[in-house]
Amino acid sequence: MTFAWGGLTEGPTTYAEEHPPAEAVTHTSSVQVLTMDRLDIGPQVVGGPAVFATLMTEKFSGGIDGLGHADHVRVVQPDGSQIVAGVERIVGSVDGRSGTFVLTCYGYGDRPGSARGYWTVVPGSGTGELAGLRGRGTFTVRQEPDGTWHAEDAFTHWYEK
Repeated sequence: MTFAWGGLTEGPTTYAEEHPPAEAVTHTSSVQVLTMDRLDIGPQVVGGPAVFATLMTEKFSGGIDGLGHADHVRVVQPDGSQIVAGVERIVGSVDGRSGTFVLTCYGYGDRPGSARGYWTVVPGSGTGELAGLRGRGTFTVRQEPDGTWHAEDAFTHWYEK
């Protein structure tokens, strides 16, 4: 099997992802960040961007239901704008089919407390009833007044035949 990265570029990584098959399904999910631990990458420089990783556990509800375990690398400018790239393994179900899958994502934000981005299922990463899962989605994330983080996603998926 050839390794396919999938996800850290805007737009589809293959023609097939640009034009999902007729049987592709689109749904939304709500995502609550349960835990987030920060690890600085190198020394932080006064007046420069902060560079750090965040290890997160997230609870998905909706079309995707289960727990996600993510590692995101972030570059946050002094004005609060940021870029992020990461990977996440989701353990749970998609439309009632259970298993696990891995996604890659990238995102950006132009102000503190919010971001948006894209993610792609890594081809070949699905297990159990999710074997053959393909798909891509978009997300928005915001920090709530109580300091917690919440996201919404839209996800179009299908299965390789």
